[in-house]
Amino acid sequence: KKRGWEVLCLSPPGTLPEQLHAAGIAVRAVPDLKLGRGPRVVAAAALAARWLAAVRPIRAAACKADVVLVNGALGLPALRMAHIAAPSCWLVHDVLVRRDLRMTVKAAAPAVTLAVAVSDAAAAYPRSLGMPTQVARNGTRWPVAPAYGQDIRDRANGDLPVVGLSAALTSWKGQHVLLEAAAELPSVVIALMGGYFPKDEPYVAQLRARAERPDLAGRVRFLGRVADPLACMRGWAVAVNASVEPEAAPLAVLEAMSLGLPIVATGHGGTAEVLGEAGELVPPGDATALAAAIRRLLGEPELAARRGAAGRAAVAADYSLAVTTERFLDMLANLAERGRHPAGESAARAGG
Repeated sequence: KKRGWEVLCLSPPGTLPEQLHAAGIAVRAVPDLKLGRGPRVVAAAALAARWLAAVRPIRAAACKADVVLVNGALGLPALRMAHIAAPSCWLVHDVLVRRDLRMTVKAAAPAVTLAVAVSDAAAAYPRSLGMPTQVARNGTRWPVAPAYGQDIRDRANGDLPVVGLSAALTSWKGQHVLLEAAAELPSVVIALMGGYFPKDEPYVAQLRARAERPDLAGRVRFLGRVADPLACMRGWAVAVNASVEPEAAPLAVLEAMSLGLPIVATGHGGTAEVLGEAGELVPPGDATALAAAIRRLLGEPELAARRGAAGRAAVAADYSLAVTTERFLDMLANLAERGRHPAGESAARAGG
């Protein structure tokens, strides 16, 4: 809408349609194109039925569209079944490592005109299929007030500095690795910010049990979902991203950078592409290396300050939401223009 485009969103029921309506964006209903719970074979069959049910609304919406944007890999099979004429853009915001998702994308790849990935790590698989792929990195709000700095301590725990992790509580996010690292850091408080889904209840129970053991007792806070994450993060001394599987482009890392927090993150996926001088990279799953990096930042205030300043500078230059949104909209506009002039595009390719 910022550029005068007319936007129609196809969405399953939930809170998103309500938010879109409030923003003046038209919404039409489609089935939820996610793999449901239960036995995998049954869930896959149910998903296939929902793909078929989504074909008609996709065709109806696409018949007058200049470009069709698909948010997520599991929407691609329905897109291919719809056989639309408009150019399509797949927004790739995951590093695809699961075999079933790779097979799904490979089968639906002919329906994609352009893949736009949020990192080079996310772009790797579509590129391996020969799919035209560009990178448009995520952004975060800017400008924002900086973090309070390392002088802010947890008063309830002997003025200890707070080391925080912002992510859903699920095993691949690595909260368990941070707790093991914290066991080697008796002079810190750990803040785990984020909710969880029912399927992750056993993992959360394991985290809570680990937090109650004597070496961590009283030093771990489970914050749950927070209305204003940035306000909470401003009281941290160090931010951690401990994912044990590669993430495409975790927003929490960019948020921490925007606040000027020094960061310790696992060195894979899109995080390693944007962190630069804003933090320290450690091997995934290595609690000892994670503890050493946190200890270094807490013990060297000048280094921590340099890391924080580098993060804010990077967000201001390259990762503000205003900048990254414009880059992505330019890609969509170019794709729509190609769809309006397919003959010229073919000629240009033949001549170039």
